[in-house]
Amino acid sequence: MAVGRRTRGRVLVAAAVVTGGLLAGCSTHPGDAALVDGRAITTAELATAFEEMAPILQGVAPQNVLGILITEPFATELAAEQGAGVSDQQALDLLRTVAERAVGPEEAAGMEFGPGAVAIARYSLALAALQDAPDPAAAVAEYQARVLDADIEVNPRFGEFTIDLGVVPPEQPSWIVPAGGLEAAPVDEPALEPVPTP
Repeated sequence: MAVGRRTRGRVLVAAAVVTGGLLAGCSTHPGDAALVDGRAITTAELATAFEEMAPILQGVAPQNVLGILITEPFATELAAEQGAGVSDQQALDLLRTVAERAVGPEEAAGMEFGPGAVAIARYSLALAALQDAPDPAAAVAEYQARVLDADIEVNPRFGEFTIDLGVVPPEQPSWIVPAGGLEAAPVDEPALEPVPTP
């Protein structure tokens, strides 16, 4: 009996060590969605920005929002350097305009936008400014280079940051059964063989 308890204790310790090692491999803290050059984007910030943007941006996904929150500071900084700085007020004005078109003036009047939503609007305005720069190709290339040179770590729970400057969702492991059961799982269709002609 004592041997069984000792073995179980060793298994629990080993599991804790393995889990700790896996978590240590990701230097984002458990409450962070991403780290960008040491700047944390928390899961709470991401959730709030997504909730605020979902009603006015059709089909937006958390990964879209996270990708913009990661890259926005680079676009905003470069736009300012190009003499086309973007203010928070301009961003809020854009959000109000988009909200009025999406949900109507009455509902839009009651909507509030926090720092994440404002950052998304700033990003949109900054990218437009870069495309209106005297040399748009050079400005956009500089923006892309700055992002790719940054130290960006995305919490694997949210996906992976790619060279396309966006976050792709994590792949669902094959052993996870979808919500509708096995019937809802996609079936691999057999490849169609060409029919020989007589």
